[in-house]
Amino acid sequence: MAKFKLKKPSKRQPARLRYKIEKKVKEHNRKVKKQTKKQPKSKKAKPIQIPNECPFKEDILKEVEAVKKHKEEERQKRRELAKLEKQKNLEEKKNVSGNMNTLVANAEARGKVHDAFKTNEDVDDDVGKDRQQENSLKTYYREFKKVITEAEVILEVVDARDPLGTRCVQVEEAVRESGKRLVIVLNKADLVPRDNLTAWLKYLRRSAPAVPFKASTQDQQHNLGRKKMKHIVKEKEMKGSACVGAELLMSLLGNYCRNKGIKTSITVGVVGLPNVGKSSIINSLNRSRACNVGSTPGITKQMQTVQLDSKIKILDSPGIVFHSGSETDATVALKNAIKVGALKDPTTPANAILQRANKHTLVALYCIPEFNTPQEFYASVASRMGRYKKGGVPDQEAAARILLNDWNTGKVRYFTEPPEVLDSEVHVDAKIVSTLAQEFDINSFEAMETEAINSLNVPVADGAIKVRLGL
Repeated sequence: MAKFKLKKPSKRQPARLRYKIEKKVKEHNRKVKKQTKKQPKSKKAKPIQIPNECPFKEDILKEVEAVKKHKEEERQKRRELAKLEKQKNLEEKKNVSGNMNTLVANAEARGKVHDAFKTNEDVDDDVGKDRQQENSLKTYYREFKKVITEAEVILEVVDARDPLGTRCVQVEEAVRESGKRLVIVLNKADLVPRDNLTAWLKYLRRSAPAVPFKASTQDQQHNLGRKKMKHIVKEKEMKGSACVGAELLMSLLGNYCRNKGIKTSITVGVVGLPNVGKSSIINSLNRSRACNVGSTPGITKQMQTVQLDSKIKILDSPGIVFHSGSETDATVALKNAIKVGALKDPTTPANAILQRANKHTLVALYCIPEFNTPQEFYASVASRMGRYKKGGVPDQEAAARILLNDWNTGKVRYFTEPPEVLDSEVHVDAKIVSTLAQEFDINSFEAMETEAINSLNVPVADGAIKVRLGL
């Protein structure tokens, strides 16, 4: 009866049933997709088909079969080794788990180590920093020894404002023990009075050849300026950015090569304390920025080689501070051998400057009112420079760092006088000095140098701080 009905049954269904079916279908598809990902279908390797016309078909098939057999044997060996390793690990775990005393002891040890790291976290940070600094010093010392070993002539760069303070007795002893020749270069000669520079040259030449020098401070990369000392007659020329003393130093090295019969080439090493101007001297001699320079110590990290010409090669070395028993961080800071920002107590070396400085000079330099104590000076400088702490309190440490930076850069002028009595630890035998003078032929430069220094209108001592030796 039903098939003769003209009206077909309706496919309409409740929405509840339709949504239920769609939900089940979606869930089923999700499960199928997940199962497919777990069991991916691997592509079947295509069988090797060799044409029947190939004359060596049987031999090729035998080789293929042998390779397959060898691979299967290797796979079986790896499975057996993995199985033995697994059994061994299980036995070790059983033995360890059976010993409860061992487990308890290990747990207690781990707890003690954890507590120690937790309580000494800050101390470990300091120890890590000290170790890092010690490693860097060892690296610098290795680079320094390379320069001493490879060079034939050593240029020891010292600050003309404090030659003895920036002079390294250990370096000079190492140079003389190795049989090398030492030349002292008084850099920053434009920052001291003329008479003081002459006195220091006379004093230092009793132990080794010494020459004055002023490194170039120009900013360009190439063609750095250079002036002959005999042409300098005005203070503004000496204060300029061009190099002074390069011709004298190059002539000194040329005399050494001629007197020693060196016809090939010579290697010259440059050593000294940090920030005395070693890299600046090399750039001035090369008339280009071959080495990185900066106002902070520690720019040079490793030995650098610079070829000046076909006969002279210069080695730059990182600066090393050889601490003596009497030296403190404040003394080293006044030599600009360490970074001012790294000082934990900048007020101690700043107080040493204030004890020796002329108050009127500092008042005029910083445009501050008269002061009677270091605290008043720091407060005035901090207010003048806008350095305040929370609550509007002047930052005295920041003011002390400003004074130290100005001291190191030459804004606060100072100089030292050479001692009257020779120090037996520094000066060498007169025969050795005469031998060095003959090798470098220093007498040929005395007339030119005396005339040049006498004609220089370098800064007078008025306003500069006269510091006793040892700071």
